[in-house]
Amino acid sequence: MKFLNGIYGIDYLTLFLLILSSLFNIWTITLPLGFICLILSFFRMLSKNHYKRRSENQSFVRIVNKPLGKLGMALPYNSNPITMNDFIYGFSLLGNKIKNWSQYKITKCPSCGQKLRLPRRKGKIVVTCRRCNNKFDLRT
Repeated sequence: MKFLNGIYGIDYLTLFLLILSSLFNIWTITLPLGFICLILSFFRMLSKNHYKRRSENQSFVRIVNKPLGKLGMALPYNSNPITMNDFIYGFSLLGNKIKNWSQYKITKCPSCGQKLRLPRRKGKIVVTCRRCNNKFDLRT
C-alpha cells in the first residue's frame, strides 16, 4: 500500500480513456487502440506528477466544454481526482451499511426527510423524528 501513497487518481480524462478503451476492445481491429488507451489511463492513475496530470485534465475539460456549452452543460474545471483514500473510505461505508443491514432499518421522516435508523424485528412501532418531533407509525 505504500507505493499507492501520493498517486494522482481518476479524473475526467482518465475516465474518458477507460470508456474509450472499453469501446475499442469490442472489435478485434481496434484492439491495439483499446490496449493503448488502457495503458495510458493506468499511467495517469498511478502517476505522482500531480501538476502535469492536472494541467492535462484541464486542457481536456476546456476542449470538452466547448461543445457541451452549446448544449447548456459543462464539466467543472476545479474538480479533484478520486484517490485511493476515497475508495477506501467508500468501501468502509459500504461495509458498515452491509454489516448493519440485518440489525437496523434506515428510513426517512415523511415531514422533514431526516434519515432515521430503527432496530429491526420490533413489529409496529411509533417513531419520533429527532429533528422535527413528528410521530409516525412504521413496521420494522
